[in-house]
Amino acid sequence: MSKQQNPKRKAQLSERARTESFRFQVMWEKNKILPEMTDEKLNAELDALCEKGLTEEMLILQDIAEGVRKELGCETEAGKGSLEGSIVPFLLGITTTCPNPDQPNNSLTHAGNIQLPLQVTLYYDNKIRNRVVDWVKARYETVTTRLGQPILKMPKMVIEFKRVVKP
Repeated sequence: MSKQQNPKRKAQLSERARTESFRFQVMWEKNKILPEMTDEKLNAELDALCEKGLTEEMLILQDIAEGVRKELGCETEAGKGSLEGSIVPFLLGITTTCPNPDQPNNSLTHAGNIQLPLQVTLYYDNKIRNRVVDWVKARYETVTTRLGQPILKMPKMVIEFKRVVKP
């Protein structure tokens, strides 16, 4: 009986360590970027993301945003995308628009609002979007298309890469 419980216990401890590491990383960024912000809304987002088990997917999303920023020199389009207005994605460098603390709660604040797999849309300038998709394809195997749009499928998140045509 103890042999069956031991792997379960190890898995629980591993998940707990990942969650605590994710929370620490987000709080570290918060203290660097937005030290004046109260922790109430941030903790609500963190609780919702951790409850749904989205910590690994958020870190992959952060890796994509950082890699594209460093290697291709471009950012997601400000004010566009499904995670705009959320605190955690801003602190992780996924979005570029600083969230307004006076705004009503966003979709990441309550775990009940989050439907799995979480549908995330990232917008890039038309001139760079295909290069971004090629960069993601080179690093992640699960890039495919849905209705002609490139997507990255993960167990609990689907990221869609859309283009913005500027005049």
